Amino acid sequence: MNRFFLILTIFFLANNFTIAQVSIETIFTEANTAYEQRKYQQAIKAYEIILDQKVESASLFYNLGNSYYQVGTIGKAILNYEKSLMLADNEDIRYNLEIAKNKQIDQLSSVGSTPRQWWENLVRTFSGNTWSIIMVLVFWGTIAGWIFWLLAKERSQRKRGFILGIIGIPLVLFVGILANTRNDLQKDSHRAILLEKEIDLRISPDPKGKALNTLHEGVELNLLEEINDWYHVRLINGDQGWLPESSFERI
Repeated sequence: MNRFFLILTIFFLANNFTIAQVSIETIFTEANTAYEQRKYQQAIKAYEIILDQKVESASLFYNLGNSYYQVGTIGKAILNYEKSLMLADNEDIRYNLEIAKNKQIDQLSSVGSTPRQWWENLVRTFSGNTWSIIMVLVFWGTIAGWIFWLLAKERSQRKRGFILGIIGIPLVLFVGILANTRNDLQKDSHRAILLEKEIDLRISPDPKGKALNTLHEGVELNLLEEINDWYHVRLINGDQGWLPESSFERI
């Protein structure tokens, strides 16, 4: 009897999972149809329903970004393009992201990357999976180098194999660190996009604190420190100040 109930439970869960998958695919198709028919608000609601189910993909964020762009919500358009890029490095996504950024009111000039930003930019060159594949290839290249060193008959081949093996060991470790860091950044990039139409960047974590300047939606923020519901942020032009957590969303 217990075995019967176990089989019945497994069947029930599997059936519900299949229904959920079909439902999500149906909603995604309906959202795409609404977008093609220029019913952008309807498309946005459908895409957001899918995200509420904890389903994420590069195409989902990309389509949602396009929809927000069409209704003039630049902050959320940029946010979703950035989230899409975190999952897939694609020229179309980058192109649309640049178009959306050109619509921003605040056109800030970068003062150059800090060492941390330089490192994170390097890490974002590839996805975590791509870095892992590169690490495996480098690992086998290193193994091949040691095999050549051990088995090659000519001295020149053994020498090249030894050099390849020596270089490969730290290179495997380095690429492994890149892969691990890329996966960590995907969980928390310490970057956010301002969603408030207009808000003051303040000198302290206090709504009555002195305003340094006024920011508008779409500005990229680097999150430095949190105090209660306020974050100390740095802008790409080097300016720093405090913003309430409710004014932005993490990438």
